[in-house]
Amino acid sequence: MKSSKKVLNTHMILCLCTITLLLVLLISPKASLQGAELGLLLWFNVIFPTLLPFIIVSNLIINLHLTNAVSTLFYPFLHRILHVSRQGSYVTVLGLLTGLPVGAKACSDLVKENMISKAEGQYLLTFCNNASPMFILSYVSITTLGLPGKRYIFLLLIYLSAILTGFIYRFIHKKQMTTFAVSTKSEMVTQLSTQVETSTKHSQPSARFVMVDTAIISGFDVLVKVGGYIILFSIISNVFLSIAPANNLLSYVIVGSIELTNGVNTIGGSLFPLTIKIALILSLTAFGGLSSVAQTKSVIDESGLSIKQYLLYKIINAGISFVIITVYLQLCKF
Repeated sequence: MKSSKKVLNTHMILCLCTITLLLVLLISPKASLQGAELGLLLWFNVIFPTLLPFIIVSNLIINLHLTNAVSTLFYPFLHRILHVSRQGSYVTVLGLLTGLPVGAKACSDLVKENMISKAEGQYLLTFCNNASPMFILSYVSITTLGLPGKRYIFLLLIYLSAILTGFIYRFIHKKQMTTFAVSTKSEMVTQLSTQVETSTKHSQPSARFVMVDTAIISGFDVLVKVGGYIILFSIISNVFLSIAPANNLLSYVIVGSIELTNGVNTIGGSLFPLTIKIALILSLTAFGGLSSVAQTKSVIDESGLSIKQYLLYKIINAGISFVIITVYLQLCKF
């Protein structure tokens, strides 16, 4: 009964959002077109070429069960600091190097393959699915803020806030994490033997080529969905921006919360002091925007991971980021 009621509520919300979007397209066709163009160009010029190679390689690594080999180098350090499993350390490294939604997809894939537990998967989502390093180092730090000398500090501050969010998650969900730690040790031998058997099966040339084809198709499938969400949320944020008061702080925060790139660009071109721009832009980057939440949901749907918990901890992440960056700005006296 509860399940059918939940499905009905979700259906009603989806219908309402669809009708609202249709009205937006009809009432503000010019702003909608501009938003769609911005979203499409962002996807085609930045997201697609940046993420596709990583998604294909990640798919191959997971399908060939090579995650142990890849994570061996990082596991001792990451396990001690973040308490992740050997497989979880692979997701951590991939997520921090590539950004969302690749981190979430790798996490979802390992949960579906029973290579990590759902408890660890939910934990990993709190810190391994952030804006990509290239977005922070290039677009945010150099193009928008014009501070190339601070780009690595900004990256470090955002990653630090994500890791602190992970620590908070571990503290709140202490019982689940303890259970996970015990089960991981007991299942390690079984996982290793399964990986050896699977790798042997995939050693046939025909199987390898089928795997490559599957990895490529899966990569395109993920990125087409990501592109659709970027375009939709770009339309919404651009229409909102066209009717919002000019140079209004709250309006710009809302735009950035809907679609990050548009918000970063708008705040960067505003008349606010540099310190306010830095604090707002980096905090919004830590959150990622509702567009990134939708992208993440699209890649974790079949894994059983909770998008509500992910959204909650992303909001916490943004709050932590704002505090850390404000302290940094005070100490550095910008």
